[in-house]
Amino acid sequence: MKTRTLIMTLAACLLASCAKVPAEFQEPGNAIQIMPDYKDVTVPSNIAPLNFYIMSDAARYVTQFKAGSQSYTRRGRTVAIPLRRWRSMLSDGPISVQVFAKSPEDGKWVGYRSFSITPSSEIDRYVSYRQIPPSYQQYEDIRLRQRDMSSFHDRAFYSNAMVHRPADGQGQCVNCHSFKNYGTDDMQFHTRQYKGGTIIYHDGKLRMVNIKNPATSSFGVYPAWHPTHDLIAYSTNSTMQAFHTVNDNHIEVFDSESDLILYDLKANRVSIVSNDPDQLECFPTWSPDGKMLYYVSAKCPKVPEGADRTEYLASVYEQVRYDIFRKSFDPETKTWGPAEKVFDASSQNRSATLPRISPDGKRLMFTLGEWGVFHIWHKDADLYMMDLETMQARAIAEINSQDTESYHSWSSNGEWVIFGSRREDGGFTRLFITHANQDGTFSKPFTLPQRDPWSNTHMLTSYSVPELTGAPVRLSARKLTRFVRHADVESVTF
Repeated sequence: MKTRTLIMTLAACLLASCAKVPAEFQEPGNAIQIMPDYKDVTVPSNIAPLNFYIMSDAARYVTQFKAGSQSYTRRGRTVAIPLRRWRSMLSDGPISVQVFAKSPEDGKWVGYRSFSITPSSEIDRYVSYRQIPPSYQQYEDIRLRQRDMSSFHDRAFYSNAMVHRPADGQGQCVNCHSFKNYGTDDMQFHTRQYKGGTIIYHDGKLRMVNIKNPATSSFGVYPAWHPTHDLIAYSTNSTMQAFHTVNDNHIEVFDSESDLILYDLKANRVSIVSNDPDQLECFPTWSPDGKMLYYVSAKCPKVPEGADRTEYLASVYEQVRYDIFRKSFDPETKTWGPAEKVFDASSQNRSATLPRISPDGKRLMFTLGEWGVFHIWHKDADLYMMDLETMQARAIAEINSQDTESYHSWSSNGEWVIFGSRREDGGFTRLFITHANQDGTFSKPFTLPQRDPWSNTHMLTSYSVPELTGAPVRLSARKLTRFVRHADVESVTF
């Protein structure tokens, strides 16, 4: 049976690859509609095949790829390119793609206008992300996954479904994976509730740490590894959710308290970075040289005497707007300079969040919306870019859409950005890649390629917090599961 299946598979491949371009065809001059939209995109030279589905109805289809002296044709409505053939053609790129379709009415062929796929520099090979189901109260199956972007290999390196015991009321949430300097020798993530703690992999060892202290509002939440020292900056957040029945932004996630702390891995000690009770600080990120910590901060509305803090803040969430700040830092003495406002969003009745610095330290990308700090739910949220030499900022119109743009991550060479967007269906966050041009503009974004072009449509989960690394996560889900189940939680000094 296996031999027969193999022969049938090889025959199908040969039939598809031996397709011929029709000798006669009409040229309407317009481009074919495909899904995903990979027409005229710039791609990393090590990206997986851009398989696509032809949306226009026809009796038959032939797609031709040309690159240098190479030519490859494929039959069928679903156009899937063998990995070796794709890599060979990409090395000779740019690739010209033309689709031919046979009319079911008159039997004539139409040759649609060709489009290009242009390779550029490489991108970091792996992207790690959190796979989240469409649930706001139950978190039985959240996975930390890693995708090899040069192929379609994708695996979970942690799943809370392997640890928690929901039948006993012992549920677990997992979030906030983070890596140091695009590597996987130093990584961390959080587990919440059952078997909760901060899991840190450093110097070849796993540890589970409880960073919470009576002086902090919560555990460490959003992390940022220091690029040169064994330090992690965190925000500590008391996070709440509000639900809307009329507003297009169905969910509002907000902080009732949040501060900034610094964890010294070698000393196992936590110190305060900022804990102003009148401010809400969140999303720390380091400059590439580690001498500046960027973060966002908002003035916290004053809670009336006798009012419930959470309920009151939920009623005035539209008044909370975040600006971008930074503090200088001496990593040897671990001392801080004063807070400096970098981008004044609140004066424009806007709110900035998720700052990330380019590897050369010259550009700051962030998300801007009407209010709040968790813009993953905000349809008005767009990506912005600030030149840190001129301090001028602009909306990145060439990559923004009519729906949510949220979490983003630079490649290690600064030539690519991967970001989350809900532009495909408005309900689920997918990953898109764009090339950062030398003039400060960006190329047309394209969705992370899948073996099956319909994967994103069929998989009703979101891709959250994309983080790029040059190496794979070496820890298996089984090893991390065993560790989390049996680890002793370490306390820290403060």
